[in-house]
Amino acid sequence: MLRRAALLAILVLAACRPEGPRQGITVVMESSPDSLDDRLALTANGQRLAQLIAPGLITFNDESEVVPALAESFQQLDERTVEFTLRPGLTFHDGTKLTSASVVATFEGLLSGEVKSPKADKFEPIEKVEAVDARTLRFHLKRAYAPILAELSISIVPESRARMPGARAQDRTPIGAGPFRFVSQPDDEHVELAPFDGYYGGKPDISALHVRVVRDETTRVLELLKGRADLVVNATSPAVIPMLEKDPHLKVLSKPGTGYAYLAFNTRSGPTADARVRQAVCHALGVEAIVDFKFHGLATPATGMLPKNHWAYQPTPGCTRDLERTARLLDEAGYPARGKEPRLTLTLRTSTDRFRRSIGLVFKQELAKAGIDVEVRSLEFGTLMNDMRHGNFELAALKWSAVIEPDLLRQVFSSQFAPTKENAFGGLNRGAYKNPEVDRLLADAALSTREERKALYAKAQELIDNDMPYVPLWHESTVAVTSDRLRGFSPSAHGFFTSLAQAHEVRP
Repeated sequence: MLRRAALLAILVLAACRPEGPRQGITVVMESSPDSLDDRLALTANGQRLAQLIAPGLITFNDESEVVPALAESFQQLDERTVEFTLRPGLTFHDGTKLTSASVVATFEGLLSGEVKSPKADKFEPIEKVEAVDARTLRFHLKRAYAPILAELSISIVPESRARMPGARAQDRTPIGAGPFRFVSQPDDEHVELAPFDGYYGGKPDISALHVRVVRDETTRVLELLKGRADLVVNATSPAVIPMLEKDPHLKVLSKPGTGYAYLAFNTRSGPTADARVRQAVCHALGVEAIVDFKFHGLATPATGMLPKNHWAYQPTPGCTRDLERTARLLDEAGYPARGKEPRLTLTLRTSTDRFRRSIGLVFKQELAKAGIDVEVRSLEFGTLMNDMRHGNFELAALKWSAVIEPDLLRQVFSSQFAPTKENAFGGLNRGAYKNPEVDRLLADAALSTREERKALYAKAQELIDNDMPYVPLWHESTVAVTSDRLRGFSPSAHGFFTSLAQAHEVRP
């Protein structure tokens, strides 16, 4: 929650709107994109901007269903062959044609390992990509692989950027066929984009897109209230939403989201390597009360990674508050009550975002009641993620910006995806959780039909819930705040920026 002094400053300055017209739409984000190349980007902001610049063959609607993007259509010819037909007349921002050869080159760069992508393992099931003609291509798989369509959302790049050395340039001066083309990135906190005349959906009605990073929430709110920001997505805490709703120049839009907040444990060593300690932490937290207190209707308690409306959702007990059970589990794990002294001490890593830190302090208070002392460390996002990838943590509060394809369960909980030097520390199983039966179930699910997958995911989620490598917290709504200079923007359940392609800039 914002401090009282910060709130007072906001109220004093709220009416101080800038004089004179300005051009373009300003998007404010809370952290810098790690890369503008979708092949390299792991952060939500990197991926969101990459989508605007260089989309893939497909994308996802709010129901997490696969829908065409650069592809006009697609069909599964058999369990090992998927055929795509590209939209007619596609061009890249540099004027070159986007054909099936461009798609083949993009994936060959990934499959060969020449482009060192942390996402490369997702494409291992692809045997080859065949250009049938200029607009038709086929993906031939080594074996049946159900999630393959979801993986084909990765950016398509020109042949000159598909392999080294040209691939290096895509990171900071990207070229794609999306609604906005790259203009400049003067530093890590500013990106300038312009509408692309040749976009297949028509040139966006926005004269320029100014992307700015503002790390402090109070400053982000002031930028909105003073008329210097036109769009903020999922970067305003629920506590300030009522104030923003009162401003006649702003509009608050929300939609149930697929974002997932969780506490991650390091299962390699130390107290959190013991499942009983992890379960004790789970049952020491009153998640529903925290959601009510902190989110004011803009989140729902979670029992696992998948939201309730997901086709593969399996209800599991999750984390109900039970301090007696917590005490029994800690006793069994060798952490008995010690009078006024804590049973054990843990370090919780969280981001420097004020709202996230305030939630970390609530966790500290809740766990103290169970005899668990918590030291909360707020870190810049890059430092936090680096610690996570290298196993330098005990407990960390994080969130997935969107949970779409259920194969994410395999990438997060299968032991083969633990970060290592071999995968450039890009594996998503950052707590190094290991359960051979979970490995088997999630691997089988990737090779099965939808109904078979649902049953396999249900079994896997039961085991994961029991082992508790994550404490499931809540699914957060997508909240977009727009100025009266931006019309027609529709928030995405996944937090995407893609509806900027259909939005309109209100010019003076």
